[in-house]
Amino acid sequence: MPTPYALRMTLPDGQQLDLGEQETVGSVLRRWAPKEAPRFLAALVDGRPVDLDYRPNVSGALAPLTFEDRQGWEILQHSSAHLVAKAVVATVPEALPTVGPPTDDGFYYDFDVRPLTPPDLEKIRAAMDAAIAHDEPFVRRELPRDRANELFRSNAYKLRYIAEAPADETISVYDTGEFSDLCRGPHVPSTRWLTGVHVLGFSAIEAGEDHPRPLQRIRGVGFPTREGLAGYLKMREEAAARDHRVIGQRQELFMFTEQAPGFPFWLPNGMVIVRELEKFVTEHLRKAGYSEIRTPLLFSKSVYQTSGHWDHYRENMFVSTVDDQEYGWKPMNCPGAMMIFGSRPRSYRELPLRLAEFAPLHRREASGTLHGLMRVRELVQDDAHIFLTEEQIEPEIRVLLDWIREACATFRLSYEFELSTRPATFLGEAGDWDRAEATLQRILRDSGAQFRLSAGEGAFYGPKVDIHIRDSLGRPWQTGTIQLDYQQPKRFHLEYQGPDGTLHTPVVVHRTILGTWERFTGVLTEHVAGRWPPWLAPVQVKVLPVTDRQADGARAVTEELAAAGLRVQLGASDATLPKRIREAELDRVPYVVVVGDRELAAGAVSVRLRGSRESRTMSRAEFLAHVTDRVRRREFEP
Repeated sequence: MPTPYALRMTLPDGQQLDLGEQETVGSVLRRWAPKEAPRFLAALVDGRPVDLDYRPNVSGALAPLTFEDRQGWEILQHSSAHLVAKAVVATVPEALPTVGPPTDDGFYYDFDVRPLTPPDLEKIRAAMDAAIAHDEPFVRRELPRDRANELFRSNAYKLRYIAEAPADETISVYDTGEFSDLCRGPHVPSTRWLTGVHVLGFSAIEAGEDHPRPLQRIRGVGFPTREGLAGYLKMREEAAARDHRVIGQRQELFMFTEQAPGFPFWLPNGMVIVRELEKFVTEHLRKAGYSEIRTPLLFSKSVYQTSGHWDHYRENMFVSTVDDQEYGWKPMNCPGAMMIFGSRPRSYRELPLRLAEFAPLHRREASGTLHGLMRVRELVQDDAHIFLTEEQIEPEIRVLLDWIREACATFRLSYEFELSTRPATFLGEAGDWDRAEATLQRILRDSGAQFRLSAGEGAFYGPKVDIHIRDSLGRPWQTGTIQLDYQQPKRFHLEYQGPDGTLHTPVVVHRTILGTWERFTGVLTEHVAGRWPPWLAPVQVKVLPVTDRQADGARAVTEELAAAGLRVQLGASDATLPKRIREAELDRVPYVVVVGDRELAAGAVSVRLRGSRESRTMSRAEFLAHVTDRVRRREFEP
């Protein structure tokens, strides 16, 4: 029998444990899984991340967070940023910490301080090492606003954050040794968890028109062990040669400008890749019975209030005022799809109704998180919304899982699934969520899919299965997703007439397979290091005459290949042949064709496949058949 004051916590395996009067969530988790407990750095209570020493005041769901969990990874990065702030203030006491969030590849912290120097950086690193050696705990305090204002009276940035916090929000600070910082938390238990923190560098950034000098940004990455950091640094060194931003510039795929930060310019070569990806996806859409739609880029505020985005996603939206009315630039396609379904009466005979849309989306990402094509503010994804009955959910999702396997095999990408469940703030009834989560978990298990469970990471309208692909360096990237939504159809009052003659509410599956063209192209660029599969290569064949004397013959070969639908480039003869071949290899063209007198006389070409040091002679017809077959079958190598 539980004691009168005990709370009951439900663990991920369904086990229920009582939380005693003096217990924290950390102690409950240690009782539940003593062998795994050393890996727990924080916890989730009803989907909300909390410190391990947190004590809830009501019963609820409890799950651990480790460094391998996305939220656990972000917490450790954020704690690492706090460690950097502590060290910077210890090194340069007049420094004013501003903000230090986690990013996709680590963290940063911005400081209002004089320009930092390399000697400063060495002292900062030494101060970080000293704090780690002392194993200082992260201690949370909640303060009244007047006391918080007094504590940060010399830091105008923190005072502004306190003033901007909602009136009903608790103001909290975290102490690490003698250093205190304004923060919502949570954090790792102590600095011992930050043994593998590494400062990558620092730079000056503009602070805005109202500030006389740039801020100093320190970038870094955190790991719980030095071994983890060493592996990351080795991979980072290898990844530098594959940086999609460098390759994209060299191959003229895309560009960015300061006048449009986070908004990619697709160049002609890049658009070739985008169109080929679209074609790849569109072929599947036709076979699977999808219809394409296009919905507006702007919707009035009322639409997002109905969908739930205004309350749950507003801070990530661009908003404009037109004729004294607020409009939001759509961050997702789902509201438009809901409106199309609800535009006329529907019958069960129309279901599943599969609506696909390739339309620009806009998301207000923080400037410090922007990273080439990997995180942008304008994006297009291979999006679709499937309206179906309860009975149609399982077979439809099984088709999607098969399509994911096929797509990843085409690109030679390994992958894994992540099932994310109800977050702390969500739409609808918990019962609908429980049913949706159980359905997705059963389908994944029955299909034999490898997946991990991430409690509290679902979308605000439904649980989701995220697709994490791994590139040739083993780095994980989240791209596509499958989301099961019972909420938005209800909020938009969507109905169809069932076989019983009564009206029913459909269920909606939101899904993308490759994700956004931007991120997928960035990942794929680094995965292949710019050595594009022949079907994706902006230039598939480069034709080189040996001398000017063979220019007409080389032009005839070029025209013949182009007439067959290949992307061919005729090279000039203004340099030695070995130099021109080398340039084509540096451009990573899949096929280099050399045309000399002997080849012209025999109706043949000399072919060098990318990555090969040898050339071979093929008849023109044989070469054309070889290339077109490899392209048609979307083979990975030439």
